[in-house]
Amino acid sequence: MSLSHNVPRRRDQLKRFGPFAMLLISVLVSAWIFLGEDMRTSNLLLSKEWKSRTINHIEEADYRDVAGLTQTEQQSNMVFLPDNTYSRDTQIVLKNEEQNTQVVMSVSESGEWEVSGGYLKLKLGSIKDVTTGDTTEFSEEDLTLVRTFYRLGAEKVRRIDVLNDGSLLLTSLNHGSLVLYSKS
Repeated sequence: MSLSHNVPRRRDQLKRFGPFAMLLISVLVSAWIFLGEDMRTSNLLLSKEWKSRTINHIEEADYRDVAGLTQTEQQSNMVFLPDNTYSRDTQIVLKNEEQNTQVVMSVSESGEWEVSGGYLKLKLGSIKDVTTGDTTEFSEEDLTLVRTFYRLGAEKVRRIDVLNDGSLLLTSLNHGSLVLYSKS
C-alpha cells in the first residue's frame, strides 16, 4: 500500500518542479551559448596581431573648410591584451591628388576593450599623433578634420562577426564596416 501511495506523490512533485527544472536548464544552455561566443571571440582577438586598411575620398563640397585634402589612407596594426587594454598604431597618409603631395600622420592609440553580446566596445584612453612631411599643402582645417574623424572612429561600438580565424568584420550602426585581418 505504501508503494502505490508514493507513485502519485512523485508525479505531483514532477508536475510542480518539472517546469522550473526545464527553465533552469534552458537558461543555463542559453547563457553558455551566448557567453561562450563572446569568450571565443575574445580569445581570437587575443591570439593575433590585427591589421586594417581604409581609404577615404574627400570632396570639398562635402567639407567646406577642407582646402587641399582629397584622400586619406589608413593602415593600422592593433593588439588586444589580456588585461582588456589595446594598442593601435596607425599610419594615415594625407593626399592631395591634384598637386601630387602627401603627408604622413602617425597615430598611436591605447585604451580599453570589451566583447559583450557580439559587440566590440573600445574606450579610448590616450592618443598621440605625429605628422611628418611638409604640412603647408594642407590647411589646419584639413588636419583637424582627419584627427576628428580618427577620434570618432576610435570610440565606436561595432558588431563583431568572425569570418574565419584570420578575418573579423566590424560593423557600426551607421558608419560602414571595417575588416580586421591577420596574416599569422
